[in-house]
Amino acid sequence: MREKITKATALAVLAGALFIFCGVFCGFAGGYPAGTSVGGVDISGLTYARAEEKVRESLRRELSEKQLKITAGGKKYVFRYPEINVKTNLSSALAAAKKGGARPLERRYRLVCRESVLRGICDDFYRKSENAELIFDASAAEPFTYRAERSGQFLDGTVLAKAVDKALEGGFEEIKLQPERVPARITVEKLKRDTCLLSRFSTKYNASVTGRAKNIAQAANKLNGTVIAAGAEFSFNRTVGDRTRANGFFEAPIIFDGDFVSGVGGGVCQASTTVYNAALLAGMGIKEYHPHSLSVGYVEPSFDAMVSGKNADLRFVNRTGAPVYLVCRAENGKICAELYGRKSAYSYRRESVVTEVISPPEPEYAENENTKLRAAKDGLKSCGYLLTYKNGVLVGRKRIRSDSYAPVRGVLAKPEDSAPDGFAARFKIA
Repeated sequence: MREKITKATALAVLAGALFIFCGVFCGFAGGYPAGTSVGGVDISGLTYARAEEKVRESLRRELSEKQLKITAGGKKYVFRYPEINVKTNLSSALAAAKKGGARPLERRYRLVCRESVLRGICDDFYRKSENAELIFDASAAEPFTYRAERSGQFLDGTVLAKAVDKALEGGFEEIKLQPERVPARITVEKLKRDTCLLSRFSTKYNASVTGRAKNIAQAANKLNGTVIAAGAEFSFNRTVGDRTRANGFFEAPIIFDGDFVSGVGGGVCQASTTVYNAALLAGMGIKEYHPHSLSVGYVEPSFDAMVSGKNADLRFVNRTGAPVYLVCRAENGKICAELYGRKSAYSYRRESVVTEVISPPEPEYAENENTKLRAAKDGLKSCGYLLTYKNGVLVGRKRIRSDSYAPVRGVLAKPEDSAPDGFAARFKIA
């Protein structure tokens, strides 16, 4: 008996629930009450499905009139339906409208595929900055040429996204943006400041003495175009290489053990001396130099720089904080070394002071006609000073070296009365 009552009760509850469901969701036989609207669209007397269709049609018309305009850097982008779409609370608004009255419709406009679309716009404006380029050609009359820098640009994606969201939430106001400029880190102006002429020094030689002249030219050719990085050390011997025939050098007079003798590479010391003086005038930090045993005629005392393939080098350090460029040329009896780099407030001048003249010993006479004659030459003691100027004003005078150059004993022809027949005549000075 109790089981039958329970079944009857359950059937009654189920029937009541079905009645309520049909009344709410199926029971709009007469449609929405009169005077009912959703989002300003009158749906009086319409079924749920017809009301939904009518509101959606109204939304499509609204969307067809909407335009999102973006102007950036002279380019225009316009987005319309279906690129612009809208998300609403239509379902809940229609459900609430069953009680009648005017029901608002929430709208949230959106740009379809927003992230990729905005990224594409930003990509249209992205340009990487390009630094200016320096071309160093030491063989050219003008050793430096420059390729101009190019500024980069970008459109700020965060700013663009916020502007789009604001326009979609508001009245679809036109968005106007400008790409931001990204200047190049290295400009032609900066490169020119780092390639100023720091110093120039030249010495003269006899171009008719072919072996020596060729050696000077060969050394200059190997030096020409050398770039010394900031903080790096220059070595003459490493740069020029061994003074051998295989390396392009010839037989010519050299100073050896206080005398002039023939050797491969004679004249190279004039190239090292020329570079040494250019380095002093450019403010380089001299690490190694060597004086000759005898004074030389192409530079003042205490400003020569002898080099030897094994025992003596010319070394200096670039202290300017930027690369230094060496241009070295030998032609028409003159070798010239130029150093280019970052200009400073300081400039330099050399000063040679002879402190003592040493007379040569009494000359000796040639033993026979095969003996090489030699003129006597004074020896010297000297000092070299480097004068420092700042913005043209002398701020320092420093003694950088003291040297002693040996005298040279002369070798003369024997007097005629003591010489073999023909010997004196051969060496007689006209």
